[in-house]
Amino acid sequence: MTTITTHTAIIIGLAIYALLMLGVSLYFMLRVKKPTDYLVAGRGRPAFVLVGAVMGMCIGTGVIIGATGLSYQHGWAGNAYPLGLGLGTLLAGLMFAVMRRYQFMTLAEEIACYYSNNRVVVEFSNISLFLSQVCWLTVQIMGGAAALGAVTGMSREASLVLAGLITAGYSIPGGLKAVVYINFLQMIMVLAGFGLLLYSALANSGGLGGLAQAIPAERLSFLGVESYGAWKVFGLLLVLALAVIADPGRRLAMFTARSTGGARTAMVAAGIIVMLFSVCIGVIGMYAFKLNPDLPANKADQALPWLVMNVLPPWLAAVVVVAIVSGVFSAANSNAVGVSTFFVRHIFPLTTGRFPKRPILTARLALASGFLVATIIGLYTSNIVGFVTKFLSVTMSGLAVMILGGRFWKRATWQGALAALIVTPVVSLSLMFIPEETQARNVLLGTPAIPAFIAGMAALIITSLLTPRGTRAFEEVVEQMRKTRESIEKN
Repeated sequence: MTTITTHTAIIIGLAIYALLMLGVSLYFMLRVKKPTDYLVAGRGRPAFVLVGAVMGMCIGTGVIIGATGLSYQHGWAGNAYPLGLGLGTLLAGLMFAVMRRYQFMTLAEEIACYYSNNRVVVEFSNISLFLSQVCWLTVQIMGGAAALGAVTGMSREASLVLAGLITAGYSIPGGLKAVVYINFLQMIMVLAGFGLLLYSALANSGGLGGLAQAIPAERLSFLGVESYGAWKVFGLLLVLALAVIADPGRRLAMFTARSTGGARTAMVAAGIIVMLFSVCIGVIGMYAFKLNPDLPANKADQALPWLVMNVLPPWLAAVVVVAIVSGVFSAANSNAVGVSTFFVRHIFPLTTGRFPKRPILTARLALASGFLVATIIGLYTSNIVGFVTKFLSVTMSGLAVMILGGRFWKRATWQGALAALIVTPVVSLSLMFIPEETQARNVLLGTPAIPAFIAGMAALIITSLLTPRGTRAFEEVVEQMRKTRESIEKN
């Protein structure tokens, strides 16, 4: 009797997965009747489906590939990545789910209501949020490429192109209406696959005690702070939590909920599950180190693919690869539909002075273009965690400051928001150009998210206090937003 190989089992598993996901996407493509179906999933999704959809936005490349690699290098420090995302998701649900009642289409509409719909702040936010979604999409495509490259042996370039094409194939046909259900199914696969891998890792290591014997003691400290550094861990937690609060994709998921309560429940539940999932990531990364401690530092992102291809039995490897692909592509799908919704609602009218006459076609073309740009960026980026900590501190920290200020401080003005949007990326970029020797002597300088957030918040507060209050009420701008998007929703 012929023994099936790991590669064959993985190919069979991926083929079944691909056919299932493509079938779901095509099924919902036939049920997209109007732009709101494609752009905001009809605003009627039940909470239990949104739990999976929001988890899919969290458990993507950064967690599966990047955080596992970080755990391989620094033990429990890898937990900080999913913990930051989970905490940000929970807080976003508690603080911002109430915005579902206003039937916004995008996070930018919410921001406009905080700051009297000031054109400068709104358009600055639109461009920044759009670019942030492209950055997140880049991260997910990089993760998909890493997994595909390890499984197929293809070059990194070919894997990036294929990963972009696969995620585009799932996202473009049915838009957000398809993606929320695809993500729900994919998260079931993720939890099943990584649950089995966690069991296998602990069973073959003699439990956590046996695993700890093979790991340097500093990596077993709380969140690996003795290995990775306390400021770096805190900076990673901060930048990821802020990124979620300012993430248009998570907000878009809340806006698709059937009710405000459903939005809050989905976000809080998803955040808790993602934080619990961090334990799985830490164990798997350290298990890979136990079996193969010789991966070079610049290859740490390959820890999980190496484990799958060299250690696991064929069918378990196939299940885990399907789980990896499910997580990566679910996050990519979510970021992609965020790109399309934002483009139709904000970027297209910004550049043309009008809304598109055929919103769904325009959204699909925007999606295709977004995948192309994200794939090109991925070709020139090597490390996933490095990409996240650097570029998200530039694109997201200022937005998070502005959103938190607008939501909880009525004295915040559009001038203060603009100051935060300018100061935060300037501080982040400036710190990135400081020589590594100087950063090594002052670790705070090597963690740009922390000083950037402090500087942005100070800029918001000081400038707001020096400028007059806004003249338009929140509810007045809400009504203006509703009238403005009518031409899209009724098209």
